Amino acid sequence: MASGLRNARKYAYAGARANAMKSKLLDRKTLQEIASAKDINTMIAMLFERDYRQEIEEFGGLKIKSNQVDFALSKNLAKNVLKLIRLAQGKDREIMQGIAGKWDLYNIRLAIEAKERRHDFESIAKYVVDAGRYNTAGIREAMREDSTEAMLQKLLINSPYRKILSETLEAYRKTKSAYEAISVLDREYYAYLARISSQLSGADHWSASKILKMEIDMRNILTLIRAKKANIKQGNLAPFLIANGNMGKEELEQIFTGSKDVEEMLSQIKQFDLKDAIEVYKADQHKQLLTFEVALRNAIFVKGVRSLGHAIIAFGTILAYMYMKETEVSTLRILINGRSYGLEKEEIDRLIGWKAS
Repeated sequence: MASGLRNARKYAYAGARANAMKSKLLDRKTLQEIASAKDINTMIAMLFERDYRQEIEEFGGLKIKSNQVDFALSKNLAKNVLKLIRLAQGKDREIMQGIAGKWDLYNIRLAIEAKERRHDFESIAKYVVDAGRYNTAGIREAMREDSTEAMLQKLLINSPYRKILSETLEAYRKTKSAYEAISVLDREYYAYLARISSQLSGADHWSASKILKMEIDMRNILTLIRAKKANIKQGNLAPFLIANGNMGKEELEQIFTGSKDVEEMLSQIKQFDLKDAIEVYKADQHKQLLTFEVALRNAIFVKGVRSLGHAIIAFGTILAYMYMKETEVSTLRILINGRSYGLEKEEIDRLIGWKAS
């Protein structure tokens, strides 16, 4: 009772603000209407009437070019991420900054890929989430360096992610491979996320901790799939698995060892419902990993909304909004870019998560 009262006092204002932000999210009906719009201009006009007006106006209003819509979506996501961090209180703000750090590292990943291809900042500008330390200005400045190694050294200066970036830089120095560097960046971030989840203790944070651990599970499951496809032996797998997920390393290794192929392995995972994804994968001649990544992210989104979305004033309210907003922006990108690239409706439907929520 005393804990609940303290939490109520702590989050009365923050909870009200988060719920006000949540009320501006697009509901399923609106997203379906956007998906069914006759053209991209109609889609943009519908977003202009919602919470995206300010960002669309920054890029020309209703005359915005379709290739600039990603800029507007990224800016809207960044604006709301920064609001969430400010809403969290005390130690929870540090935790929220750590969780939101995935966009910092997402931006760094974009920069590494672009630098290796000898592309400039403008080639990735519309995808950069303009929040956190490694925002538009930070990434643009770092990319002025003349090599990937020099860029990573620049990003390391006074970095809050020093361990993550040091490991990434070391991997790049050893291999001269952007793929290896990004793999290490990804692995170290999820290890960092595991440490954050361990700080979420007590009844007020239990659900939030479970959802973060699902993120770790997702990363480990994707690692299992890559390893199974590459015929990697179990003994070489352990260093690439992250501890402290809902699924333990030992359980994951047993599933990996006891299955002959990807489909059989994933059918043994009970924490996620992957039946539909397995069927899509079987029918896909290219055997794309994206099929499972979408299914896993969708599951995390649905679980996050159900577990955290009913909280009125707790830290979970803020985290639930983050998952919902991230999924909304991702969905809009898929809908608008899918229309631009002429993808079939079935292909677009396969990539969006809100339909199952």
